[in-house]
Amino acid sequence: MEAQQFILGVDFGSTHACARLYSYSLETIGSSSHRIDRLEDSDGSCELDPEGVWITFCRTIGDVLSATHVKAEQVKCVGISVQRNSLLLWDRETSKPRSNVITWQDLRASDLTKKWNNSLILRSMKAGGHVLYWMTRMPRFKALASYRFKTTLACIRLKLLLDERPMLLADCRRGSVCYGCLETWFLWKLTGGESFCTDVSCASVSGFYDPFARRWSGPILASLGIPHEILPEVRPSSHFFGYIRHGPLKLSNSTNPIPVTALIGDAQAATLAENCLSPGQAKLTLGTGSFLNLSTGNSARALMNGLYPVIGWASNYVSGDPLSGYDLRPIDTYGSSVYGPSSTSRPSDLTYLLEGSHPNTGTIIEWLRNERLFNTYTELEEMLRQGDEMELDEIALKNGSFYVTVPPNLLRTHQLLFSQNANTRQHNLMGPDGILVGITDKTTQLERMLTVRIVMESIAFTVRQMLDQCRREAGLSPTELRLNGNVARSDWLMQRLADVTGIPTERSAFDESSCLGSAIAAGVGSGIWPNYSAATRMLHGHQERLSMSPLSSETSSKLSRRFQPAACMEHKMRMRLRAWYRARAAYARKLSLTKFTHLKQASPNRAHESRPCLDAIFKGVVVR
Repeated sequence: MEAQQFILGVDFGSTHACARLYSYSLETIGSSSHRIDRLEDSDGSCELDPEGVWITFCRTIGDVLSATHVKAEQVKCVGISVQRNSLLLWDRETSKPRSNVITWQDLRASDLTKKWNNSLILRSMKAGGHVLYWMTRMPRFKALASYRFKTTLACIRLKLLLDERPMLLADCRRGSVCYGCLETWFLWKLTGGESFCTDVSCASVSGFYDPFARRWSGPILASLGIPHEILPEVRPSSHFFGYIRHGPLKLSNSTNPIPVTALIGDAQAATLAENCLSPGQAKLTLGTGSFLNLSTGNSARALMNGLYPVIGWASNYVSGDPLSGYDLRPIDTYGSSVYGPSSTSRPSDLTYLLEGSHPNTGTIIEWLRNERLFNTYTELEEMLRQGDEMELDEIALKNGSFYVTVPPNLLRTHQLLFSQNANTRQHNLMGPDGILVGITDKTTQLERMLTVRIVMESIAFTVRQMLDQCRREAGLSPTELRLNGNVARSDWLMQRLADVTGIPTERSAFDESSCLGSAIAAGVGSGIWPNYSAATRMLHGHQERLSMSPLSSETSSKLSRRFQPAACMEHKMRMRLRAWYRARAAYARKLSLTKFTHLKQASPNRAHESRPCLDAIFKGVVVR
């Protein structure tokens, strides 16, 4: 009797790595999880050790096999989802890292980002985009016209790395160095260097990939001076990427090695798991950051306000036979060109997303805990609930109390101010990505409860801002918002999101949605399902039947809850939102107009010189 086979989904996120085994009906057989250790410093660096992440990756897989007593031979296929845009370079011959993993949270490229956004090169490209869009009305030129570098993009951090290390740049030009993000690094290690690939979902968020033409962007690469020789091949998310030759899934004396059949970004994987396949369906992940993904179907939309089209996923399905419609040729048999199409076979199930993000969500909640405003998340939820009973919304509205977040282009400036003024009174009112206004201190119980409340509320405001951008320019407004991530466990925040956005919110019924999404993509890549909708229909149909079962109603209510906007809160939230927008704009103006260069150079005995500047900033942001 043949042993049962399973799908392995692995998610290597920003804070932890998770591996799960799934049956062909996508039921969880077992899981394991490990914390990811980051290397952070006051200069804004946020890195990972390349060999360390590989060890954690292997340990996580090995643990789930041990816990479930499943043999490696029983793994049918593997799907990998990763935190995106965390890049590194390594030697093509020896596979030894030439850099640490520079994560998407690293801020050292802030000054370079600002310089390039103001450069003649980028302004000329954007002007050309405006003209070409006016002439052709093609969305790709509209996207070019609104293009901006951000520190979260891999391209600008790679540019900084190569600028600082000329010898490394020379090796890149000789073709002896490989560039990749975590998905490419893990694939390279698993296959022993046989496969040097990424997928369309991860490539499309890098900043130098054209999601419309589905190829690396020649103009961006040339402008930044990044050698095309270092770039990996780009393949569909569900695809045969190669056989596993190393790690806990290596099979000895076997003619049937385990294939990797999916690579996908973690945000896209979670969106896939939540069944957001049709235009207008939206998923919101609340974890380390907030990531809104809104499906636009098989056509890419371009907006002028910072939301950029990305590829959600694509498969390599090319025929009507689910078992024979996948190209299983070795990677190196494909014809390829860096600037040409990513694959010789037709991508199928190609889905585009509009993506908006805010980097600090779980981060600001941890800041509240570090400030000792609460100890446990149960206590946090109780403080929020008690605030409802005490009508703290009325007090916050009367006092103009807000947590005002900083626009992304001014975040580094804010953090510089934050770090340089640790001993001032105002520092107590500054958070990782914003300031508290309408708060005098955080010593009384009322002020503590109010502070916690307005910081949590700011998460809902940033989400509303992203949704408004989608409504205004794309004409897309989701009828419901599907949420996942650890922060989404808060019932109070789920309800506040519904009240602020005016649409129902539904908490995911699934743990580790990114893991689940990678397993779905792997199943499609190996032919278990003919397409993504077949897998998600089966998954959500099973979940719906489970939720209707009387025996499991109590369990399912804990796993998945739906929150409706409260009619009595509509006017109040509209007033709060308008005031928050005004406060945010005021703080952004103050940061833009204030000269902070002397703060960088100020010695400790001159720190008092910055205080009048801070007083002026806080005075100008207060909203009544």
